[in-house]
Amino acid sequence: MILTEKQRQVWKESISRPRRWNISVGAVRSGKTYLDYFRIPYRICHADRRGIIVLAGFTEGTLERNILAPMREMFGEKVVGRLGKGGRVRICGRECYAVGAYRSGMAERLRGASVSYCYGDEVTSWSEDFFIMLMSRLDRPGAVFDGSCNPASPFHWFKRFIDREEKEGGSIRVSRFTIDDNTMLTEEFRENLKREYAGSVFYDRYILGLWKSAEGAVYGEFANAPERFIIDSRKIKAGEIIMADIGVDFGGNGSATAFNLTGYTAGYEKIITLDEFYRKGIMSPKELEREFVSFARRAVKKYPRVCDVYCDSAEQVLIRGLENAVRKAGLPVMLHNARKGDINQRIRFYNAIMGRGRYFICSHCENTIRAFGEAVWEQNTSGADRRLDNGSVNIDSLDAQEYSTERRMKEIMDRG
Repeated sequence: MILTEKQRQVWKESISRPRRWNISVGAVRSGKTYLDYFRIPYRICHADRRGIIVLAGFTEGTLERNILAPMREMFGEKVVGRLGKGGRVRICGRECYAVGAYRSGMAERLRGASVSYCYGDEVTSWSEDFFIMLMSRLDRPGAVFDGSCNPASPFHWFKRFIDREEKEGGSIRVSRFTIDDNTMLTEEFRENLKREYAGSVFYDRYILGLWKSAEGAVYGEFANAPERFIIDSRKIKAGEIIMADIGVDFGGNGSATAFNLTGYTAGYEKIITLDEFYRKGIMSPKELEREFVSFARRAVKKYPRVCDVYCDSAEQVLIRGLENAVRKAGLPVMLHNARKGDINQRIRFYNAIMGRGRYFICSHCENTIRAFGEAVWEQNTSGADRRLDNGSVNIDSLDAQEYSTERRMKEIMDRG
């Protein structure tokens, strides 16, 4: 194993003197999960055979992507098998169970089980009910839990658990990581990552590894210096936009209908909000179709590579109406349901591309400019990060903007 000094320290402590709860918490890319690719097989080989082995993550899919696939690549399929029915996966000759922990109902999968070892990925994304059930099931002699996570709010239920166990002493070891603990990363990469998260709560959490409340501006870099991101559409060169997508958020009582057109330059070097439509209040289906056809026609005329439209999937009747309208108008666009993934993941994406200097917005898109500048975190002590959505700020333009880029987020970040 080629490990950093921090990883060697954690390995020595957690293997030679394991506690019931061994938690690695801290920055992204700090090396805490890489260490677990070695620790998991070791634990499985030494776990009491009278209990079961559980590997838990936000979903089975995220567990496969974050843990099982990298381990399989390192050790081979004979050591780390493929996920089968019921989440079964064979590791080091032991049958293990992969479980999604994102909602309370998943805790039922542990009822009646006796667990000798559990590994937990992204623990702060779990349902608290799942974790409470796991605590009662981890009952074999010498049973051990290894877990890793990025910090969240200091009011998060997992932070409360850590604080309580540390205060009582004895049963928990918490290893804290910062980005600078991973000396395998180049200085340039670390500095780029710091720049991406600068000015947001994610800097404290994902760079410094601190439990911090989400307070103030959601997009701190934008709110502090919007002029850095605003450009004149007349300065966009002909042919510079190689493709573009439209996001659609449907309005109603107290909310607005919003369309956002987002363009991309070669290699996703720049992501640019090119145009917008925004109208508060209820619109009839005919009005909606007329306005959308007009918006899409203008977009296609100026940027011929517009081809995909991503709509709020909650309104299937309205989407079918738009599909009929664009077909009658002869517009070469395809309508899809927006993915509508985790809002905070979308927020992190925009903070990251702003930090990289890759996001821009045309000056005439005044509603979207205002929405990015005015977005704030909801003040609460529940431990959940929520963007304020009480009608006092424009969330609709942000939703439409996010829908337009959501299916390309991973590809955009991988190219940067």
